[in-house]
Amino acid sequence: MSFHDRNYSRSGGRSGWDAPASRGDLGRRVLQWLNWSFAIGYVWGIRVRVHITFVILLVFRLLEQGDPVWTLRWSGLLFVSVLLHEFGHCLACRAVGGTANDILMWPLGGLAFCAPPQRPWPEFVTVIWGPLVNILLAVGSYVALWVWFGSAMPVSLHPFDPTVWSNYPSNPWAALVADAYVVNSALTLFNLTLVFYPFDGGRLVQIGLWKIVGYSKSMRFATVFGMVGAIVAAIFGMTTNDSLLVFIAIFGFVVCWQQARQLKDDDPYGLGLAPSYDVNSRGPAAERAGMLSRWRQARHQRAAMRRAAQKRRLHEQVDRILDKVHREGMASLTAREKEMLQRASQG
Repeated sequence: MSFHDRNYSRSGGRSGWDAPASRGDLGRRVLQWLNWSFAIGYVWGIRVRVHITFVILLVFRLLEQGDPVWTLRWSGLLFVSVLLHEFGHCLACRAVGGTANDILMWPLGGLAFCAPPQRPWPEFVTVIWGPLVNILLAVGSYVALWVWFGSAMPVSLHPFDPTVWSNYPSNPWAALVADAYVVNSALTLFNLTLVFYPFDGGRLVQIGLWKIVGYSKSMRFATVFGMVGAIVAAIFGMTTNDSLLVFIAIFGFVVCWQQARQLKDDDPYGLGLAPSYDVNSRGPAAERAGMLSRWRQARHQRAAMRRAAQKRRLHEQVDRILDKVHREGMASLTAREKEMLQRASQG
């Protein structure tokens, strides 16, 4: 998925904030502001941006919690750990010949703008190195604590209860390392157990099936499996009063549903053709568009390129079938070939 900046320039050279707003423009302007993000720097040529809703959520947490230092400590650890996770995706993508130039931090974590070569192995390397970064950080933190405390460890290898609060270290630096272990253990569990596409767990499921059953079938399975998993996660979140998990489950279900619809549009004849596209190809108009607009434009552009490539391949299939008819007659065609020829003639 691609999310980008919201451009506030309006016609007539005035900014959206300076121009007088009519009643109908007020809602649009609020949405524009909520879709805004700002850059905080570049690392290895990768731009890092923060979504405005991330800042809003942090402010609410500071106001809600009685200890702002504790909130900033955990929020900072989470921010750095998620950011390193996204850098793992980007650098791995570049290592296998892809492009990755942008990271967006938002309330649900991070979004790495990666375009690896459209093959299973490059996709796998790009996806797996996000969780691997968190695993390395967790292992490094655990080893440091083991050297520091020995058998009186303040953390546990239990995946759902990683902190031994009775042995929580009083030393602030040791406590920071313990917190880093907890955060990265939780992020690893979160990313690998959520099987909703496009989260890492769901993408790994799809990639694992890609080479066995082909791109289209693997995507169909991953999206259906993801929707079922999202429903289960939403029910679990409601029973445990975990509103964040419910929101994540709804988000995952919607993305899986949209991906399934797009897949059906891209491969209407069931040929199992993998798309060939460059998600980073954007024109000047896309650079001026807002965050959600640019995401939609990128999706439409990818869909158009997929349809064009698949149309060419369909024509090749039809040409092959017609050549077979010319050489061997209609009786030589299989039921699938007859159906494909009939659909092509109707379309």
